[in-house]
Amino acid sequence: MTTALAPHRTPPPPVKVNGLEVIGVEFAETPLSTPAKPVHFKQIVKILLEDGSVVYGCAWAGCGFIGDTAIAVRPHLKAHKPDTEPGKKLDAPDLSTLTVSELLELAWSAQTLRLDLERTTRERERLAKSLTEWKQRAQTAQRRLSSIQKVLAPVT
Repeated sequence: MTTALAPHRTPPPPVKVNGLEVIGVEFAETPLSTPAKPVHFKQIVKILLEDGSVVYGCAWAGCGFIGDTAIAVRPHLKAHKPDTEPGKKLDAPDLSTLTVSELLELAWSAQTLRLDLERTTRERERLAKSLTEWKQRAQTAQRRLSSIQKVLAPVT
């Protein structure tokens, strides 16, 4: 099975969906979105049709899967996962068979993944540091509470 690259930008809109002209395509918002901080799916697009209706689709290149809701598209995304067993390494693609466009897409995807990994690593390190600080504060508070309880024990 050949696995396409995960999309990093909104794919070009199909000409028609369900017999209706496509007006616009954008990445769909997740249920985690708020007006202050929108959060978008990376593999699901929202498709606005000429009659004002909205459908959702798979953002993978060449995939035409459509659903009534973004959540309806999510189970379909498994179709784009490589068939591998846990712990089994993936075979590297044969780069000599790829077009320049596909190579550029692969390079862009790799760069995006590297940046995501760096951002996630920094966030994990920040949270680990914060956890250490909070743990120390909790232990200090626990010692102080224990001292107070010892002082008050004879009184009660």
